[in-house]
Amino acid sequence: MSNNCSNFRQRSTAGCKWLYNRLMTWLIITLFTFLTAGLAYWLLVTTEGVFLGRRVVVWLYDLTAHRYDGVKEFSPEDERILVTNPVLVAVQGVDRPLVLDVATGTGRVVYDLLQAEAFTGTVIGLDASWPMLAVAKRKLQAYGQGQQTLLQGVAGRLPFGGDAFDLVTCLEALEFFPRQEEALREMVRVLRPGSALLVTRRTGHEGRFFLHRYRSEAQFVALLGRVGLTNIRIFNWEVGYDLAIGWKGTAGAAAVDSAAGLVYNGQEES
Repeated sequence: MSNNCSNFRQRSTAGCKWLYNRLMTWLIITLFTFLTAGLAYWLLVTTEGVFLGRRVVVWLYDLTAHRYDGVKEFSPEDERILVTNPVLVAVQGVDRPLVLDVATGTGRVVYDLLQAEAFTGTVIGLDASWPMLAVAKRKLQAYGQGQQTLLQGVAGRLPFGGDAFDLVTCLEALEFFPRQEEALREMVRVLRPGSALLVTRRTGHEGRFFLHRYRSEAQFVALLGRVGLTNIRIFNWEVGYDLAIGWKGTAGAAAVDSAAGLVYNGQEES
């Protein structure tokens, strides 16, 4: 009888160990799967491939170009406040301004400006993704080459001479550039003296997902100062973004005063 009880206990112990080992194996596999999926989501969705290199970033935009505008759901009224008005402030007093939009994507800035009767200039949109530019081209086919031009290129090597533009814009894109300071120096290089750069900064918890690429407001202002901008102003903009405006060289008092009066969604300069 005692031998039978001993054998039963041994079999029970062995069975418990087997079950425990199986459970631990599945727990480790499940944990590894969740961690791998989370890492992939962070690399490919949250930070849109920036830690994997510029080619991956461009490839991801190539893949999503056909549905990009549908995902963003740009509102005409919001675009007037967020895009058109700041540009008109920045180029006030300039006759037929020449504007460069870096990382134009599907032509958001180009389209918004050409929709505005108050804008009388020309816009050049530059982007690294051909599929994104193809979407922009379809949106802008009603406008002639005298009003807009679309080019493929990268921010770190702008295909223009110096002192060429009355305004440069770069919205919702800087955080994806491999060398941000180099790109900003290029944008300032092609600006005419006294002209402005409009550029956004990623903010909040989404901004901090970019780790060392994230910059506080003070760090961002310092960066813009290093590349040659003055009279820098920072404004609350879209959810998750600030908008910065700075001038190459000395800006006129009227331009600085107008920029200081910009308001977005009821939130003034930060």
